[in-house]
Amino acid sequence: MNRRAGKNSKMRSAEATIQTVTTLETEVWKAAQQRDAATFTRLVPADAIMIFQSGIVRQPDYVATMPERTISHYELGYMRGFMPAPGTVILIYEATRAGSFRGKSFPPGCVVESTTWVQRDGGWVAVLNQETPVDADK
Repeated sequence: MNRRAGKNSKMRSAEATIQTVTTLETEVWKAAQQRDAATFTRLVPADAIMIFQSGIVRQPDYVATMPERTISHYELGYMRGFMPAPGTVILIYEATRAGSFRGKSFPPGCVVESTTWVQRDGGWVAVLNQETPVDADK
């Protein structure tokens, strides 16, 4: 196989992997909205960390407080990913969401999300998620 064919094959493989992980990211959002702890914990392991506008949340704390969190609506857009190393995918995308936690509404507006996925035991899991508010006027 020549170099160009090998490079194209690797690019197609990376694109397929990123597409797989993109699908899993949408499953995480769906599980969070539906308060489906089983699916959430399958995709987001116990050592995962989420960095929200409200602070840092470890996966066990998130799962424990799922009944107190309502995601009434969400929309994900412009999702893209890259593989900085084999077995690692970083997704970056925009999200708008509405809902509440312990009776207090989420901050309004759009956020940029970044999720780091790693390959473990033959599957993919999200180990780090961070949201950053975006000023809609810029």
